[in-house]
Amino acid sequence: MSKPNHHLIHANVALARASLDHPRMADFVRQADAIDALARQSPGFVGQPTPADEGQTFTDRALLNLSIWTSVESLEAFTHTGRHALVLQRRADWFLPQDGPNYVLYWAPAGHTPTEAEIAARLHYLAHHGPTPYAFTFDRPYTAAQALAFRRSEQPKERP
Repeated sequence: MSKPNHHLIHANVALARASLDHPRMADFVRQADAIDALARQSPGFVGQPTPADEGQTFTDRALLNLSIWTSVESLEAFTHTGRHALVLQRRADWFLPQDGPNYVLYWAPAGHTPTEAEIAARLHYLAHHGPTPYAFTFDRPYTAAQALAFRRSEQPKERP
């Protein structure tokens, strides 16, 4: 079996209700490492890299969770089943609602590590244009082939 040329980037930005050392966040913090370990053991998990520009875009209580997967299906299976799904049901206990999307999915060349600025741009694009092969959600997924076919000229030239 050949290696895939593209991987799925999943970036979630959550606005914490309090600092991570606050008692309100204790239950979330206590579970975080175990949930990350479950992700690493999940079929389709590729990695959880640290962006080179970590802390430059998402600061203070804006928590970035970045992971890379082989498929939308494998990410969705991890996200919406098992222990992660139970934790996800409690997100309102720990995180504030947001006006725009709080996560984005997109395809990138295998081996690519996104930057925070790149993730912010994809979230901005998704918020202003809805799901496209450039930036999408679980509700309207696209394949890597569709992302490759989506011409860059179809995207407006704008910055977040």
